[in-house]
Amino acid sequence: MKESTRQNLVASDIWARLLYMILFAIAYSLAKMLIIAICVYQFFAVLITGSANEPLLRFGKNLAIYMLEILEFQTFNSELRPFPFTPWPDEEPGGGIWLEEMNEDDDNGADDQTVAGTSEPETERAAPRQEASAADEPAAAAESESESDNRKPDTPA
Repeated sequence: MKESTRQNLVASDIWARLLYMILFAIAYSLAKMLIIAICVYQFFAVLITGSANEPLLRFGKNLAIYMLEILEFQTFNSELRPFPFTPWPDEEPGGGIWLEEMNEDDDNGADDQTVAGTSEPETERAAPRQEASAADEPAAAAESESESDNRKPDTPA
């Protein structure tokens, strides 16, 4: 047996890492179950109230970051051990569109509907495209396609 291999086999730091990897694998499994529960709860919260639960939105984002930190440690991409050895991730939630209640006024028609993620009425955003010259039509068509790709599937066109 090579000397370097023998030294690696008796090195206590690699065996300690194995212990941490096992513990973080358990933590990852628990976090995965929590993420599933958060997904189900948030779905029904949005379905019933029209907006997501903000504290749960924040916790879900931070839990996802924590899971990423675990995976980076597990795959040897980081030597930084995740929580409780480092501070808990504390990032702002990214689901801003789900924090506001969805306003659906059937009385006002399509003129008052807004494009997802903006506060501009859809008709104001479409007006400049109608004034574009014939040379700008391919660019306007490409812009229209990219905007329609960014909309939520349930947003009216």
